[in-house]
Amino acid sequence: MTKSVLPFLLVALAGTPLWAQSTGSRSASNKSGATSSLAPGAKPGTSLPPIVNILTVVGNNTLGLPCLNCLLDLLIPSLGLPSPLGTVYQGSSYQIDTYLIDNSYTGACTFTSALLDSQKNVIVSTSQTLLEVANSEVLLSAPITVPSSSATGVGTVVTQAVCGGNTTQSQSQVAVACVTNPPFCVD
Repeated sequence: MTKSVLPFLLVALAGTPLWAQSTGSRSASNKSGATSSLAPGAKPGTSLPPIVNILTVVGNNTLGLPCLNCLLDLLIPSLGLPSPLGTVYQGSSYQIDTYLIDNSYTGACTFTSALLDSQKNVIVSTSQTLLEVANSEVLLSAPITVPSSSATGVGTVVTQAVCGGNTTQSQSQVAVACVTNPPFCVD
């Protein structure tokens, strides 16, 4: 009996977050009534911003990630991400992952994720417009390919959310490097 149930259990556990791997994917989780964990330092009567853009990172394309509440869901809320990278390479593919909290906005939001060079010029970007619902977590994933002709050096990975009259942004540093063999490295 154990041998026949185990394969189904493994497929169920591994297959649950696979839908998040489509181009420009999104996960959401309702956070209604969870304001104390979302804003532990908030004073009574303090209004929270409608959208809070918590983090943006770039990582390897990883099957099943990112995902919300996919790790230890029975014990604690969780966020599953590929390990953030400090360096991306010309000609290679990655995913930009962004985590936001929607405190009170309901309506269309446009999310733009981009890789910028050291001068803040766009190397590659992607946008998607989605309908958001108040009191929820939002996890976005945007696949990108770093052009082989892009500038090298320290850049930034950034996601901007425009939700009605609300604009919020998160970013992190990342180095853009050339691949160590031709045709991408040019002296």
